[in-house]
Amino acid sequence: MSLDKTKMDNDNIVAFEKNRVAEKPIFSNGLYSWVMFVISFYSRIKEKLNIDFESFIILQVVVSHSLYEANKDGNKSFNELEQHIANIIQNNVTHKNKLTFASIAEVLQIPRETVRRKVMSLKNKNILFVHNTNGIKLGVGYKEIYKDFVSQTTLDISTLMKKWNKSGVLENLLNIK
Repeated sequence: MSLDKTKMDNDNIVAFEKNRVAEKPIFSNGLYSWVMFVISFYSRIKEKLNIDFESFIILQVVVSHSLYEANKDGNKSFNELEQHIANIIQNNVTHKNKLTFASIAEVLQIPRETVRRKVMSLKNKNILFVHNTNGIKLGVGYKEIYKDFVSQTTLDISTLMKKWNKSGVLENLLNIK
């Protein structure tokens, strides 16, 4: 995955500051809120999920794959997605394209052996399920992560967006070209 897509040129950063005529610059305020969100997110991963960040990112690739497959049938509500995850865990849903150690390693640009080791650790915690034929899928333990961790993260994102909206950061972000 190319990092060039995520770069913002200096013109946008400067324009970000100049959009607020006769007001104090807001970039640092928005960045501070973002950094505090990331720190809280990272801390919750370590505390609540008891996994390292790289394992969490590997888990997100599996979640992403599951969401991609789920969205083929249309968007889902929180509860509908929860049921879809339960169906995946009960093997009532099969993905046309199976997820492998190699495919995760390729997406994340990390060694296949690192992916294998971390996936097996997540399997031992019942967060992931590894099947020779069906590939890597969400495990029984992911139901709790979805219910608790995803709910809290959604609330935290809402709080961040409200802060950005109140300060004018959100409007500026939406207007970056």
